[in-house]
Amino acid sequence: MRVIPTVKYEAMLLFPQAATADLKGTVEHIKESLTKNGATILAVKKWGDRPLAYPIRKQKRGLYILAYFSAPTDKLGEIERAFNLSEQVLRHLITRVDHLTDDEIKSNEGTIDLLIEANLRAAAQPTPAPAAAVATGPADIDEAK
Repeated sequence: MRVIPTVKYEAMLLFPQAATADLKGTVEHIKESLTKNGATILAVKKWGDRPLAYPIRKQKRGLYILAYFSAPTDKLGEIERAFNLSEQVLRHLITRVDHLTDDEIKSNEGTIDLLIEANLRAAAQPTPAPAAAVATGPADIDEAK
C-alpha cells in the first residue's frame, strides 16, 4: 500500500465584487469545495476588495479571499478542477506553503471577522417596501367607477 503525503497549501481566490454582499455564502462555497475534495481547512481570511488590472468577465473590481488548507497530494487536481468549474470563482492560485509554520498559518485565521462582516452587511440592507396599488392613468380611474 502506497502512503500519500498530506501537504499544506495556500489558495488565493478571486470573486466578483458582488460576492461582498454575500460573504457568508462565499466562505461556505470555499469550505464546501475544499472539504468535498478531501482537504482540511486551516484558515480563511478576506484579503481585500481591490480594482483589477484588467477586466475579468466584465468585472473591474474583485474580492480576494485567502485560504490555507492541508490535503493529500493526489487530491490537488480535484480541488483545482472544482475551482475551475465554479461559476463564482473568477481566478484561483494554489501554492504549497511548506515554509510556513502552523502558528503563522493560524495567525491568518479570519473566518470570524468574515462572518461578523457578513452579518453586519445583511443587517444594513434595507427591506423592500410592499408594492402599493397605484393608478397608472385615466383608464384605471374609469374602471374604478
